[in-house]
Amino acid sequence: MTQEDYTVDLDTAEEFLDYLRPSRCHWQTYVRGKLRWVFRGQRDASWRLLPSAWRKDKASEIAMRHLSSNSGAEGLSDFHHHFDRCRMTTPSGVADVNSQAEKELRMLQEFLAHANAAGMQLPYSTVEIHPRDFGFAATFQGNGRDCPEYEQRSSPFFDAVLRSQGIDLSEVLGGFGDSPELCEEIRRLGEAWPFLTNFTMRSPVAALAQHHGIPTRILDWSHDSRIAAYFACSNVRDSEMDDPGKRVAVFALNPFLLERDRISEDELADFSDDPEAAKVFLSQHSTFVEKAETTSYLAAQSGLFTHPDFADLYYVLTGDYPTIDKSIELTVGWKHHIAGKQEPDVKDFIRKITLPCQEADRLMEMLDDERIFLATLMPSLDRMKDSMLARAERRSRMANRRTDKCGQ
Repeated sequence: MTQEDYTVDLDTAEEFLDYLRPSRCHWQTYVRGKLRWVFRGQRDASWRLLPSAWRKDKASEIAMRHLSSNSGAEGLSDFHHHFDRCRMTTPSGVADVNSQAEKELRMLQEFLAHANAAGMQLPYSTVEIHPRDFGFAATFQGNGRDCPEYEQRSSPFFDAVLRSQGIDLSEVLGGFGDSPELCEEIRRLGEAWPFLTNFTMRSPVAALAQHHGIPTRILDWSHDSRIAAYFACSNVRDSEMDDPGKRVAVFALNPFLLERDRISEDELADFSDDPEAAKVFLSQHSTFVEKAETTSYLAAQSGLFTHPDFADLYYVLTGDYPTIDKSIELTVGWKHHIAGKQEPDVKDFIRKITLPCQEADRLMEMLDDERIFLATLMPSLDRMKDSMLARAERRSRMANRRTDKCGQ
């Protein structure tokens, strides 16, 4: 199962916008009540649905480094929670996810501190982050190590991940000659990791931060496909508009099927030792909706969020974080080839609709006629100038292109 199985390539802005309209019959299958299709725009159709906190381009890495360093003497707040990340005593995969989670939580802590200093309303009971509110501890079944700071969960797939981790403690063991109890404890630690904190970031704080530009591991979506189309095209560069091979994309996601057709632990009970089954289970994502008053942007953009259920565990197992599109590919592929189910089709879960970047300005003009532009999507007087400039620059660019064509 690959992206080609659910990609729809269109050539004109008119076709693109028409395909996205929710009244079209292809959006009416496998939906229920408020759980209807949601949409997300991306400037580059080649990108996966990778959350901003996990991106590895230079600009994203610089932003992450600066934003996550603002604590203690450098910031407005202290971050008192430090996860095991010493590679001398911690498996490298565990150290990696602990370091990443700490960066993400540090950013949320500093975001809260800045909002509090500005006297802004916060969707959180305190200005000090409590990591337990953002995740849980994955422990062994039946004999998990006590981890009172977090809710504890267990699963045979968690066991498989924890058993895969170990550290070389042969030199340490040699130093405890006459202490068999301690030697046994250290031996067990060397064979497997006792527990792993797994963060979902399902939280109104993360939702608020995501909507205001802080990198997180959640994704925001809109029920209005036109809004997704706007964000797909709004930052297309001039060089991309001149490249006939470059395309923008709007991803469409069916939340009803995402929730209804999850693969449960019971369905995979006979495959608990299968690494592919573990990938399917640990890659899964869920949705959540935030109150509109959390942020005016959320209300204007008619949105909801998705978050990874077991991202840290998946990373320790595979060395990569899961994306929601890859998760659906794995899930539907498993249902088709292992469970023998051919319906629903992958296109009923997710679609990627693409358009040449050359059509971006034309699409933005059409959205402008429907009152989908920066000032209406981010309603703030501080955005009015940016909105006015964006419209003027686009029309100037289009006029120049028309002149160039006439000159030819």
